[in-house]
Amino acid sequence: MRNQNGETNWHLSLLGGLDRRGRWETRDRTVSVAAVGGADLDLTEAVIPDGGTTVVKVSLAGGLKLVVPAGTDVQVQGFNLIGRRRVEEGEVAPGAPVVRVHAYGIVGGVNVRRTTS
Repeated sequence: MRNQNGETNWHLSLLGGLDRRGRWETRDRTVSVAAVGGADLDLTEAVIPDGGTTVVKVSLAGGLKLVVPAGTDVQVQGFNLIGRRRVEEGEVAPGAPVVRVHAYGIVGGVNVRRTTS
């Protein structure tokens, strides 16, 4: 189920995750909540608001894979009991969009990858 209400793009499911790529509007927040299922988001062609965007992933089992354009400011926080957090560091371009990541779960990691320009 996907519902765009206000400035938040919601994705709720019992089993299954969220997969977004191509040209899409991130809005202020993108929230994915699932019992079992992660989120796979590619922001390389996405339209990010001037104030940046926040990605929230909550699941019992399921990770977050995020691809961001080179130069993007990425801030990651959250917790998971089992799983690793891997964030590719890179130089932040002046005036670059900010992507705030809040990932919470029992099993599942966070993987942030940057494009090469």
